[in-house]
Amino acid sequence: MFRHFRDNLMAKLLKQPFSTEDELCLYLISYTILIFFAVIHSFFLIAYLLQGVLFFVLLNGGSLLVSLVVWLCLSKKCYQVGGFLIALEVNLYAGISAYVCGIGSYILGYFLLIILMLTLFPYGSTRFRRVMVLLILGVIAFLGVRAAHAVPLIILAEPFGHSMTLVNLSIMLLGTLLEIAVNTLVQRIIFRIREGRLMELSSQIYTDPLTGLFNRRYQDIYLKTLKNPDQPVCVAILDIDDFKRINDTYGHPCGDEILIFLSDFLKNNLRKTDKIFRWGGEEFLIIMEQVTLANAKAVMDKLRAKLAEAEIITKQKGTLGITITVGVAPFDWANPEASIEASDKKLYIGKRRGKNQVV
Repeated sequence: MFRHFRDNLMAKLLKQPFSTEDELCLYLISYTILIFFAVIHSFFLIAYLLQGVLFFVLLNGGSLLVSLVVWLCLSKKCYQVGGFLIALEVNLYAGISAYVCGIGSYILGYFLLIILMLTLFPYGSTRFRRVMVLLILGVIAFLGVRAAHAVPLIILAEPFGHSMTLVNLSIMLLGTLLEIAVNTLVQRIIFRIREGRLMELSSQIYTDPLTGLFNRRYQDIYLKTLKNPDQPVCVAILDIDDFKRINDTYGHPCGDEILIFLSDFLKNNLRKTDKIFRWGGEEFLIIMEQVTLANAKAVMDKLRAKLAEAEIITKQKGTLGITITVGVAPFDWANPEASIEASDKKLYIGKRRGKNQVV
């Protein structure tokens, strides 16, 4: 159940237009801490109201008003300001409570939650957060010294005072676990974002933007993955016949439509294991594994004949038709580039012989 909730939350956050990873981090932790402390102050407000402790009723009411201001800041993406106000409110609340009631109720634990928040999350520069932590430690030291030499101004009646001590300890534990959980979630989301950006970058590097096929840069990488010299592998290069005339007659947008059609045609009529690369302007390289030279020629010839009968409906110039010439050669494990050169030479033999054929 938790994993399902986490995955859904991550999916929603990944769709948010955060400009930086720090913005994502502050967004998530700020709203989480805001909700956490708003619930706590609401609980305290009701508890002190029932006990008739007016001072703490007013103090928690003021904290809830600060929570409203923080929510307005976060809604305007002022995460740094919102986080500073949260830290300031918690410090003031803990400081005033400890000054009035002493430190016996473990109210100083709230300071530790803010120190953890400033340590884990990027609220301001590192120097600013260090100064804040030092100030908080100074306030803790002052309150500890004062508590040793002064009588509390307000003493809560028992067993209510004992119950509030247990509540404060529980808040410390839950707050610590919550901040650690949010930090872990943020790191996972950032990892997913970086992974997605890396995949997107890899896609841009190794694929042709027009057809979506692999490009020549990826072909060099793919050839290195072929490691079984005992299996038959064939290389084919096909070229659209008279493609320059098509571009000159109908325009380059029409030529692009034909390239896209041919790319989809190849993907739909070849095996998923066959790797297709856009080799040049109108040239395509195909690497077929587990195929003999005779079978590769038969496959390419069938493909050529089917394409020659196909009608290409273009947005630019209506229905057109094309033919292709194909050169096929066996894969040379000792010299892959020689295989490509061989198929390329056979392609041009086919061009000289009259086109629309497989050599």
